[in-house]
Amino acid sequence: MGAIRCAVAAPAGFPLTDQKLSQAADCGIERVEIGFSRRSFDHRDRRLVESTAGLLAKSGVECRSVHLEFEPDYDISHEDAGIRLRTLDDMATALGAARALGAEIAVVHGSDAPVEPDRRGRRIALLKGALGELASAASREDVKLALELLPRECLANTISEAIGIVADLDARHVGICFDVNHVNLREDPGEAVRSIAERILSFHVSDNDGVEECHWFPFEGVIDWAGFMSAVRAVGYAGQFVFETGGSLGEDLAAYLCEVRARFDRLTAL
Repeated sequence: MGAIRCAVAAPAGFPLTDQKLSQAADCGIERVEIGFSRRSFDHRDRRLVESTAGLLAKSGVECRSVHLEFEPDYDISHEDAGIRLRTLDDMATALGAARALGAEIAVVHGSDAPVEPDRRGRRIALLKGALGELASAASREDVKLALELLPRECLANTISEAIGIVADLDARHVGICFDVNHVNLREDPGEAVRSIAERILSFHVSDNDGVEECHWFPFEGVIDWAGFMSAVRAVGYAGQFVFETGGSLGEDLAAYLCEVRARFDRLTAL
């Protein structure tokens, strides 16, 4: 298995600065995943994108993935054609911003929640079509789309459903973002890794109590991390673990970032 990189999510409302990136580098954080949002990191703001790319280059912390925006009215499987097409058009622009930041992966949500059972088939068909269209734009930007495994009644909330969604899409352009926290609410993460290994582009990492998402640090909940890491090693994954543990931020950012690295080292030592 190749080296796995330690990354941290920079969520909406958490702007990157020289100081934050310097603290990340000092704590051994190798990568950051930037969350796009019209309320914080607006990918349409070219000056912001360019200045952030400069900050990243200066810091030595890489951005190899971004998280595309998601809102009830920003949804690529929405049954309202106007909303769906506006979202697709804007996401194509976002992929250009992703590439400018150095990203190779763009994480995308397949839907907002909830998706009612009697609408699920229709929404899945719309999602497949939307991903196919967006994949063309991703290919032009040399960025891969990573459909996130989601919780609750969202689309792609089980491994079998996610496999069905991406199966007929070109694996060179569309894969899976495996969120361990989300998967653990329905299935065993280790078994799930083995079943979908060839499509995994990135991991989102956090722990839970088996009932709610929680977004705790690994080893603070009920996830079988030893079993998970055994599966990750068995499939030969070499990519990144993006820690989505923002609920643990607290007031001391440096302490949080160093704790992320400590938990990453503990995981990869299993």
